[in-house]
Amino acid sequence: MRLLLALLSLTLADVAAERRSVPTYTIDLDLPPEERFKVLVRPGTGLNATVWKFWTKYFVGDPLLKDALFALVAARGHEAPELQAEISGMAAASGLPPAFVQGIQMLYEIQTLMVPIVNFSQPRLSSDGIGWEGANRTFHEPLPKKWEGLGRFPRAPFCTGIIATNQADGSVYHARNLDFFFTELMAELVYTGVFTRGGKELYRAQMIAGYAGMITGMRRGPDGYALERNTRYADHWGGNKEMLAHLLSGRLLNGWVLRQTLEACATYACAVGRLTSSPYASTEYAVISGVRKGTILARNPDGVAHTQTLGRHNYLQPPEYILITNFDFFFHDVRELFDPTGGHILGTPRRVAAQRILNATLQAGGNLTGELLFDTLNAKDVLADTIFQAIINVERDLWNVSIPDPASLPHATRGSREVTAAV
Repeated sequence: MRLLLALLSLTLADVAAERRSVPTYTIDLDLPPEERFKVLVRPGTGLNATVWKFWTKYFVGDPLLKDALFALVAARGHEAPELQAEISGMAAASGLPPAFVQGIQMLYEIQTLMVPIVNFSQPRLSSDGIGWEGANRTFHEPLPKKWEGLGRFPRAPFCTGIIATNQADGSVYHARNLDFFFTELMAELVYTGVFTRGGKELYRAQMIAGYAGMITGMRRGPDGYALERNTRYADHWGGNKEMLAHLLSGRLLNGWVLRQTLEACATYACAVGRLTSSPYASTEYAVISGVRKGTILARNPDGVAHTQTLGRHNYLQPPEYILITNFDFFFHDVRELFDPTGGHILGTPRRVAAQRILNATLQAGGNLTGELLFDTLNAKDVLADTIFQAIINVERDLWNVSIPDPASLPHATRGSREVTAAV
């Protein structure tokens, strides 16, 4: 055990040297919505230059994508008034096309456009009981012709989320990797927004400049909670069309539902209840940790498809932790085997690699500490195109976030179209 801890300390020291801090900005909710994010995207700032680079690199030279996105924005119409005002303020401050700024707010919904098949060819459990074998084919659900250009949207959020109980003191740690392709560019846009009201922090959220939805958040307090969102893909044929129908209907975007949850809910139970029942625009995972509790909701737009609960025996996971990446492993989702973010197709999926580390620690009598979870996030086959990492413990009021050095990642600059072709 001492050798294990010594090796872990060396690993953490190496990893810590290859990261930088996350910049923090105050977002004053008492300001008019148009004014809240101007400081982040005004001309002359590095964030403005990076957002413009994203627009120029992935949209200006791709009229099929740009035209489809702009057509979707026009057909959808305005967002919720407060969100629409924030979008208008960011567009005016940055000089970017308003339709582009509004279109980017659908980032997570559009990411769900992927192969819509679960449990094809009935894969077998591997010898260690947490991986899959025997899946070798998949196929693609075509988009309606009018929206085919959206399939060219830069492939973005992949994630790893772990909620675990430290047996030494009973407290719960929440570990998160946020993975994007085009990492060097996206890592420059990550920041922590401290949302205030009356001069006091209401909640905090990891954000991306130009995007008003939250990605990772925390509401502090004796019964507070941390909240992570992960992309989840449609689990049946026709899921892509259903997501587009929800967008065209004007249904609230997932990121706005999550931000409003952080604003409205001071307690874990309130947040879980709200995220269980609120309509979503697309499929998604909600990873929620609290004081000595945690849950992962696999959300469909109109309900919950599956729930993982900390402290219970979950499929392929012991009571001490729950873990999700981007695939319904509990429904034998074979797309997990085709996940390219670990560095290779048909390799070890991120979930499997992480579970092997956690299981080995438990079997050796070790504790699932924050340090152990941090090491797991940075392990081979778990660390991918990671632009943000967090270790959170609500009970201990811990918000420990950082940005890995893109040059240290397994494949930092890989483009989205290559991955689409590989799948």
